[in-house]
Amino acid sequence: MPDSPALILCSTARLARSLRLHHDRRQHASGLSAWQPLPTLTLKQWLDDVTEQAILSGEVDVATAPQGVLSELQERMLWEQVIEEALANDNAAALFDVPGMAQAAMEAHRLMFEWQLQIPPGGHTEESRQFLSWREHFVQRCRQSGWLEPVRYMAWQLDCLERGQLPLPASMAFAGFDRLGPQEQRLQHLLQQRGVALSNYATLLPQPGQAQHAMLETQEAECRAAVAWVAQQLNDNPQARLGLVVPELGKLRTRLAALLDEVLHPVTVRPGLVEADRAYDFSLGLPLNTQPVVHAALALLRIFWQQRIEQQDFSVLLLNPYWSASLGEADARAQLDSRMRQWLPQTVSMMRLLRLIERLQEGETPLPISQLLQDLRAGWAVREAQPRRQLPSLWAAAFEQLLAALQWPGERSISSHEFQAQRAFSRSLQALARLDVFGDTLNGMQALQRLGELCREQIFQPEVSGDPPVQVMGMLEGAAAPLDALWVMGMNDHVWPPPPRPNPLIPATVQRAAGVPNADSAVQTAFARILHQRLLLTAPLIVFSSALKDGERQLRASPILSDIPVFDGDWAKAQTLAEQLAHGEHAALQVLDDHMAPAVGEGEHVSGGTGLLKAQAICPAWAYYQYRLGARELKAPVNGLEPAERGTLVHGVLQHFWQGRDLAYLQALDTEELNAALAEAAQQALQDFAAERDETLSPAFCQLEQERLIKLVSAWLAFEKTREVDFTVLDCERDTKVMIEGVEIRLVLDRIDQLPDGRVLIMDYKTGQKPDIRNWAESRITEPQLPVYAAFSLDDGEVAAVSFAMVRTEEHAFSGIAGEEILPALMTLDDRKARDIFDAERFADWHTLLDHWRESLQAIARELKSGEAAVRVADPMQLRYCEVLPLLRLPERQLQFERLQARQLGARA
Repeated sequence: MPDSPALILCSTARLARSLRLHHDRRQHASGLSAWQPLPTLTLKQWLDDVTEQAILSGEVDVATAPQGVLSELQERMLWEQVIEEALANDNAAALFDVPGMAQAAMEAHRLMFEWQLQIPPGGHTEESRQFLSWREHFVQRCRQSGWLEPVRYMAWQLDCLERGQLPLPASMAFAGFDRLGPQEQRLQHLLQQRGVALSNYATLLPQPGQAQHAMLETQEAECRAAVAWVAQQLNDNPQARLGLVVPELGKLRTRLAALLDEVLHPVTVRPGLVEADRAYDFSLGLPLNTQPVVHAALALLRIFWQQRIEQQDFSVLLLNPYWSASLGEADARAQLDSRMRQWLPQTVSMMRLLRLIERLQEGETPLPISQLLQDLRAGWAVREAQPRRQLPSLWAAAFEQLLAALQWPGERSISSHEFQAQRAFSRSLQALARLDVFGDTLNGMQALQRLGELCREQIFQPEVSGDPPVQVMGMLEGAAAPLDALWVMGMNDHVWPPPPRPNPLIPATVQRAAGVPNADSAVQTAFARILHQRLLLTAPLIVFSSALKDGERQLRASPILSDIPVFDGDWAKAQTLAEQLAHGEHAALQVLDDHMAPAVGEGEHVSGGTGLLKAQAICPAWAYYQYRLGARELKAPVNGLEPAERGTLVHGVLQHFWQGRDLAYLQALDTEELNAALAEAAQQALQDFAAERDETLSPAFCQLEQERLIKLVSAWLAFEKTREVDFTVLDCERDTKVMIEGVEIRLVLDRIDQLPDGRVLIMDYKTGQKPDIRNWAESRITEPQLPVYAAFSLDDGEVAAVSFAMVRTEEHAFSGIAGEEILPALMTLDDRKARDIFDAERFADWHTLLDHWRESLQAIARELKSGEAAVRVADPMQLRYCEVLPLLRLPERQLQFERLQARQLGARA
């Protein structure tokens, strides 16, 4: 091999870059301050360059050159068009995965052309017959338009080379080619015929390294052992060059990156260091659409071309930093997110969204979101200016204009990685514009779908500074130079050799006979052995690892490792950062008793409804987080009415029906009069409800909801007619406040009935689950609503009974307690059932029960004022309506409890 070939052709662009870096590092180490860069290109880059030179110099007649070369996306789109035309008359066409079939057809066409495959007469399958029909139309379309797909364009380039039309260097070397396809073999043959000196560029050791086989319990153990091995190698030799080869790199990339960061670069857990230089580099990038700045751009475009906007999608965008005044209006945008969840349904139109933002900006307490509103209006103007259908290049321009109107990528300075991703996105827009070659117009969503495909298929790998010592590679990647040590993981027989994947559109017998890649197990095994030999020559020390189990499934090592000795010792396992902090040498944690929050200070205002006392009784930490600190769960929007809103409408109907009326009024109504009264009450309730919303309720909705309300409430009133004790409704939906030990409690009394003797009955409507009233006899009352009403709230007379009114389709009942019989089937203190709850010694009479309620609630209020905020839960089911459940950290407490029990059991043993 010549010492310095004029050109090195590399199998991948990454290898070409790595060879240049390795060359530069060696030149610098030798003391040179200037040197010629290593001439490395991929095969495609070199052929394209020399073809362009030949055309510019006149060696290749422009008239004979192809009119256009299809990109991979353009070729697949053309296949999709051909397949869709072929399926146009098929009634089941909607069931076919056209993009998937186009991908398979594109691969089959490439195989047939490159490997000169011929399907013999009588050897056709139904799939191959269909494919050959598609292929005939595809080639015809290309010929008519003067297009060449990549495989035929390379063949044309090789024809030009054979005719002597392309300029050639004196010597060339090939690097990283584990397997040469027919076109690569033809290229080498033509180069030799033209007198070019060919060689292989040495990147491997002359002799195989020492190999051993590590058998780990699971794939997770493999990852941890490999990362711990990398850390140990770097600790022993900071100058070491290491490799980590992963057959399933796409699947394990995220996990390996997390472990490598937590072991080698724990400081990158800080947001400001997320893009800091690493000691490792991945050969496999990620799809461009996964980059946050590009994902934001696609999401912004999507909401402007969707008929309806999913509120959760817009909520994510509101918290996204890559558009509009993401810094100056960050707090206001978060508040807008909360208001949207309260006032808008799950799916909305852009116009309704804009109306809400306008109303919030102009309200009594305006949200400072003027820039957001201005940008959304500007974006909407761009969207409205677009025709329904236009060429892809015009859509690309429109998308750029809309993103500019929305100030993408935001007002803050973007990082280097974000800048590179932004430039890559611009290339995707340019690729979208090149789809004009087909002459077809698209609507906005179709154009956006194509742009998304382009971003998904463009693999993005940000450029890193320097030359990281650890290379994480896929199986097909080669190192630029021999490494000091190499770990090859995932060596199980179901992974390596890779299983056959013959193309489904070409008969398998034809593929096996030609020995095309992925044809059968023999081809895959032979190729795997070639790669195995290359790996053995990559480093003087090689570790191959395999897993013993995958869940409950037993795994076997790859048969290719049969000659590699198994290492019998234990392998160190990397720990996550959390595990290092919990169990490492710095794990001496300080224990603080923090169940006491600051006591309520003089003049401090603590308020809440009966929910405040309920939360304090169930779990003091719940009351502290939600009512004293103001933490709230963000509301989950729904389409239509929520159960709570339907309950509000029932309350409204009953309020309008009963206000100022009595039992005699109800009993005097006949069916027609009752329905008319309920229709009027339902109509008024719906009007009140609509007045609080930002959108008019549709007539159809009002009619259906009115019918539901009349049916439900009329059935309930039929039950109320059975009451034997006369009453007058004194008040409905009374809003009042009481002070309990200095804590202000806001009450809304659904209904107060006055009995003939002047006493009152307090009623609370329930349209959902029946509350459990057994806790009314306990010291910690967890359903305090009615006890608070009875013990503190009224100046209207002595309370004779409290009851929940179960206004439900499947059940009409009263659930509560009374001193004597007042309501149908309502417990009294003389009932045996009531005495099972309210012990006769403690609750001798009704007044004793009221005193118990008063004292218990006062004790809970005093506890709250003292600052008691412990996570103390008797029954976790009582937390089903807790809005701050994540803050209670119950799973962590359960884990601590289990570990404590385990230690105690171990100590006894």
